[in-house]
Amino acid sequence: MIGESEKADLKMEVKTTSTSKIAASVLIIINGVTLICCSALFAFSLWMIASPSTLSNAVQSAGTPAIKTLLGPEALTVQVGVATAAVAGFVFCISLMGLYGAVSRSQFLLFMYSTLMLLLLLLECALFYYFSSTLTEKGLLEQDGQWTHALRLVFACCDSDVTVKAERKPPWSCCGPAGYPDNCTSSQLYEKDCRQTITAWLHRYQTAIYASLAVLHIILSSCSLVRRRRSASLSHR
Repeated sequence: MIGESEKADLKMEVKTTSTSKIAASVLIIINGVTLICCSALFAFSLWMIASPSTLSNAVQSAGTPAIKTLLGPEALTVQVGVATAAVAGFVFCISLMGLYGAVSRSQFLLFMYSTLMLLLLLLECALFYYFSSTLTEKGLLEQDGQWTHALRLVFACCDSDVTVKAERKPPWSCCGPAGYPDNCTSSQLYEKDCRQTITAWLHRYQTAIYASLAVLHIILSSCSLVRRRRSASLSHR
């Protein structure tokens, strides 16, 4: 007959196995979706590198007004394509590491994936802090190009110096997609000031954004370590 200690060990074994399967499922689903998104983004970047004009024509014929204006010919360059391909390839490799590690129970891949998730968390928080601090202190800068146009469209706002200096030709994004490329006039400007609007939005949601990033990366890192622990216990039998 099975003793009490053996029954307890059996229950613990079943619980550990179940937890490991759940952790593996989380890793497989999230990394699988990420791989698909990265593949699509990488294909888009290759198209941008190979033929920017063809991609621009496709965007202009099938995109929405906001997409058409943001992804105009001046934004679809070989340099942007290379940078996008590099980022997509980097994230693809990390996600592939997590997916394959969860399936194959590779202790090395799972450990590396867990470490990279924590490093990415620090990097993303640092980048978000840098950009949010710059927006709060300096507002939108014209040299940032399409980034400033995107923010104006998202927040439906315009820069205070543009609204004050009526003699200055306002950026097209201060009037929405209809202002592209040179149809924006002072009578059509958004009324809200971008710096105040973005600052208020950051004060409201900044903590939630940091918390969301932390929760996501910690969950993935923890699932990786749980799966790795189960793999280690099996290898020592």
